[in-house]
Amino acid sequence: MTRLGFTGPVFGFDVRATSELARKAEGMGYTDCWTAETSGPDGFSVASAVGVSTKSLRLGIAIAPVYTRPPALMAMSALAVYQATEGRFCLGLGASSPVIVEGWMGEKLERPLTYMREAVEVVRSAFAGDKVDFKGTTATVRGFRLDGAPKEQLPIFLAALGPQMMALTNEIADGIVLYLATEEGVRIAAKACPGKEIAERIMVCPDEDVDQVRGAVRWMLTPYVAVPAYNRFIAAQGFEDEARQVADAWKNNEREKARDAVSDRLIDALVIMGSADECKERLESFREAGLVTPILAPFSLTGDPKKVEAALKSLAP
Repeated sequence: MTRLGFTGPVFGFDVRATSELARKAEGMGYTDCWTAETSGPDGFSVASAVGVSTKSLRLGIAIAPVYTRPPALMAMSALAVYQATEGRFCLGLGASSPVIVEGWMGEKLERPLTYMREAVEVVRSAFAGDKVDFKGTTATVRGFRLDGAPKEQLPIFLAALGPQMMALTNEIADGIVLYLATEEGVRIAAKACPGKEIAERIMVCPDEDVDQVRGAVRWMLTPYVAVPAYNRFIAAQGFEDEARQVADAWKNNEREKARDAVSDRLIDALVIMGSADECKERLESFREAGLVTPILAPFSLTGDPKKVEAALKSLAP
């Protein structure tokens, strides 16, 4: 099966509208809907709503920050979506960023590799129906049993940008979720995680003025490129100068200079834009690099929901 997904909630759509859009996308031939989680509706709630509203779409979360929920609660949240989707669910976990984990949530982003490994072990044990008694370095669970555990293996994907997290993904996960990956980034992941399903959220904006798209994207991407983990990943994909300039400017609180350092070359490598036919050709380029599940994140310069829906339709299988 050739997979093609989209991100929910789509920009400009609330949960109800996203569920309605998902029904339409399912009819267009899309195979997946992966929910994002930043500062809007949480990914589990959106995935559950879309799951109840659809019949065949595979639902995923790309990604749930592993630090924002204790492992037992993560298993409970995953179970809700599993039930809502009748098993059509993949759990995507990531370390997220200091802004979200520490700034917004008041937690400590420490020992991400250990925390991720231990959280995955707890969730897998809970889904297997085990009584979980776990004492690790970063996680402790005493006497927890997941009520209604399906006793089936839950597909777990990890968000991995660096070699250590990719190695952990290859060891304990079913797939890898990428963001801000070029074709070269996909090749890096494919080499590090051979045989694993590679999914990536990719910003797409078909049939709009390319120069205007670049201008809008520059504002959206700069804070991400400034995050150390993303910054290192961008550099590893052949954009060392841009990564260094953004990091230096951001550190000095020179926001405009940081935005200027996000070159057209970098934007063109990360974002799919141009005519619908050109966008489809670019998607094939990502697939040839090893991407199994493109997760389109469509947006419109005007924020018009109708244009977003038209974008999905124009890129449908």
